[in-house]
Amino acid sequence: MKFGGPIATVGYMQRDLVERRGWIDRTDFVDGVALGQTMPGPLAAQVAMWVGYLRRGALGALAVALVFIAPSFLIVVAVGAVYARYSGLPGWRRCSTRSRPR
Repeated sequence: MKFGGPIATVGYMQRDLVERRGWIDRTDFVDGVALGQTMPGPLAAQVAMWVGYLRRGALGALAVALVFIAPSFLIVVAVGAVYARYSGLPGWRRCSTRSRPR
C-alpha cells in the first residue's frame, strides 16, 4: 500500500536518483518532471524514461519504457488468452455473469 500518488513516487525517485546515487543533477530531474507533467500517461514512467534518456540516450529511454510497459502488456495478453480458451465453459460463464455490474 502506498499513499501520495504519482508525485510522491517522483519525490522518492528524486531522493534516490539525484541525492543518493547522483545519477543526474537536480536541474535535469526537475526538467524531466516538468516535461512529464505536460505529457499524457503516468508521471513516474515519464520521469523514468527521461532519466533513461539522459543516461543512455534514446536506447536508454526505450529500455525503461519496455520495463514499464512489458509487465502490464503480458498480463493483459495472458488474461485475454485464458478468456479466449475458457470462455465457452459453463463454469466460466457463471463466474463472468456474476462479476458484471448490475
